[in-house]
Amino acid sequence: MVRYLASLAAVACWATAAQTQNTVDIPIAQATPVAARALMAGDAALALQIADAILQARPDDRGALIIVAAAAPRVGDPARGYAAGARAWRLSQTPAQRYEAARLTALAANNQDRFTTASLWLRLALISAPDETERARTLQDARLVNQRNPWSTQLSLALAPSNNVNGGAEDEVSSAPGNPEGILSEDAQNLAGWRGGIGVTTAYRIQASEVSRTTIGAGLQIGRVWITEETEVPNEAFDTSSARVFLRHDRALWGGALGLGLTYGRYNYRDLDLSEATTEGRSYDVAGISAEYRHAVNESTSLQLSLSRDLITYEETSIGEVDRRRADVALGHALASGDTVTASYSVTDSIGDNDNYTSLEHALRLGYRWAEPVGPVTLAVGAGIRWVDYPSYRLLLPVMGGRQDETVSANLSIGFPEAEFAGFIPGLRIEAQKTESNVSRFDSTTLGASLTLQSSF
Repeated sequence: MVRYLASLAAVACWATAAQTQNTVDIPIAQATPVAARALMAGDAALALQIADAILQARPDDRGALIIVAAAAPRVGDPARGYAAGARAWRLSQTPAQRYEAARLTALAANNQDRFTTASLWLRLALISAPDETERARTLQDARLVNQRNPWSTQLSLALAPSNNVNGGAEDEVSSAPGNPEGILSEDAQNLAGWRGGIGVTTAYRIQASEVSRTTIGAGLQIGRVWITEETEVPNEAFDTSSARVFLRHDRALWGGALGLGLTYGRYNYRDLDLSEATTEGRSYDVAGISAEYRHAVNESTSLQLSLSRDLITYEETSIGEVDRRRADVALGHALASGDTVTASYSVTDSIGDNDNYTSLEHALRLGYRWAEPVGPVTLAVGAGIRWVDYPSYRLLLPVMGGRQDETVSANLSIGFPEAEFAGFIPGLRIEAQKTESNVSRFDSTTLGASLTLQSSF
């Protein structure tokens, strides 16, 4: 193994100004500190020369790799810095070493405009952050990287136990005004179990300026159910999946922000033949347009108005098309404590080829979020009530007076910031919902809880 590094002309940088530049020999064991001093003095090129010589003798010298990771981006070679940083991270033995290597690798990726990769390395840095100061520093860097990143990707995971995974009725008796009584099939009655889901949404910012932004994106969602009680209904009867694409434009306007959106999606579900315990795939398409306007009424209050229209086309010709139009108004108010109160009201008018899909819905929702953690957790609560009228609903015969549903719901969201890992905060969402209807098939009570993950940036 080479014992000395020759011709380190820049050692003269640490001599007095009157000294003449000399060529010296440095023991390899002392070369890394010399390279580090060169880097700190601003001579990245010299630091790289020394580190290269070390790596020729010791390819797995982590200290020299760290020098390369820090110095290479400064001389315009971030790709080399990235490769060295990633290798240094793999060779790291302690959390402090992994933190140092991950941050340098993220910086090199950022200099290559590989913002998503830089975010991933900053998440690895968060895992090994030595103290709260360094953690806050890394979180701030991650948020700055995300602001520069034209790609935005969100991953959602859910696994929730529920007493009613299928939205089934509480009672097996089927009754409705103007119709004879009957017995509901098993799949129409509430079934206990677990509901799981995974989703990913990615969007690309194709245009941005000080006053506007345009994004295009796509999303995929998959849902599965596992029934935990004895039944002839197969789990796959409640399989769902969806895929959608969207285009959105936001613009500063009239002292607020105007957003316009287009979306197209396909939604898949299963049609159950209970007598054979088999299912058949079905689908419907949704094409939609939306507009919303957000305005700050004052320093503490904001207003949002939204309009949307969807054309839903079912594969089953017996259902046909549904034209759905919706209007929303929402208010948000920040209290002096920093806590936030929200309220919203919406009206949804649906007109279907099939009378059972024609309805008018009104919904009111309230929410409260605490700004500061309550003990070790963050808290938010919500409640709502929804009224839906189906004027021409029918079962075997028309339902006299139509079908009317009233649904009351409440939810509690709990976050566990102290359990944060790699920039993700785990949480728990508890939801309760009760629907009363003059058509007994839709009388239901649902209680469930789901695990959530929320990104810190």
